[in-house]
Amino acid sequence: MEKKLYGVLPTGEEVYLYSLKNDSALVNIMTRGATIVNFKAFGTDIVGGFDKLETYLQETSHQGAVIGRVANRIGDAKFTMDGVTYNLPKNDGENCLHGGDGFDHKLWTVTDYTENSITLEYYSKDGEEGFPSGLAVKVTYKLEGASLLIDYVAIPEGKTPIALTNHAYFNLNGFGGTIEDHIAVIYADRYTDVNENLIPNGNRPAVEGTPFDFKTPHKIGERCGADFIGYDHNFILSPVKSDVVFGKELPLIAEVKGDNLGMKVYTDQPGVQFYIGNFLGKGPDFRNNTKQVFHGAFCLETQTEPDCINHGIGFYDKGDVYTHTVVYAVEKL
Repeated sequence: MEKKLYGVLPTGEEVYLYSLKNDSALVNIMTRGATIVNFKAFGTDIVGGFDKLETYLQETSHQGAVIGRVANRIGDAKFTMDGVTYNLPKNDGENCLHGGDGFDHKLWTVTDYTENSITLEYYSKDGEEGFPSGLAVKVTYKLEGASLLIDYVAIPEGKTPIALTNHAYFNLNGFGGTIEDHIAVIYADRYTDVNENLIPNGNRPAVEGTPFDFKTPHKIGERCGADFIGYDHNFILSPVKSDVVFGKELPLIAEVKGDNLGMKVYTDQPGVQFYIGNFLGKGPDFRNNTKQVFHGAFCLETQTEPDCINHGIGFYDKGDVYTHTVVYAVEKL
């Protein structure tokens, strides 16, 4: 087991870094945001992150953090529940993105830690960032070989929306270059169409015949360019097989291959946000003075659907339990 002081918040609170490791991989988890600071698989650092806590406090790309209370965008930064309208922070134009100053900005408490797993907890107060009811959240990371499981449990004290995810940025070749030549498969028949502000417009077109068709392998960047900057879209999953991972049968929802490493993604969620770093390149350097580059990473954020709570989806009441599991399984090619 390894635990070390990572930095001190402006409030004076200490932030710690915990290491999970075995012969195949190393994962470092920070208590601020329950954040994956790095994930090294077979000697390659495949998740973006920074050398210092201070950089996380300044940057805005949510690198490796747990996202909540509601992930992705909420249109007009408000929602209605049982006839009451709740106003949220506008941090993405007129919209609320990733819960405002959400769970990625909060200090989590470690409640269990072994050589290959860690559990962190956070209590979100009633009214935090405009969301109603208190919420107890627990996230567990487990490492087996070069496979990383993330398991979420959230228990509300009253009715409230819940939609969590993790915002890890992956590059299976290591950072410094683009992921445009990575080959991806996403098992989805449809995607969520969005307006110019990336808010769903109500349409869920078939992927067939569009740049969103990853039912067969394609290079990630081969259909980008011109009027299409790149992917930042929810794919509505239609997996064709499941595997037993970490003792649990989960649908296989995506596969990505770099030059020497591949990754399979499993989840029990209905959607995944496929994002390829369209806004990377302007932020601070990654670890070891590695420059950010446009399309320098991809995200596969398992989730419900953007703006789901404005469509009656994602509400949990007292006595309900929110659960969510995702596995990122890395292997040598």
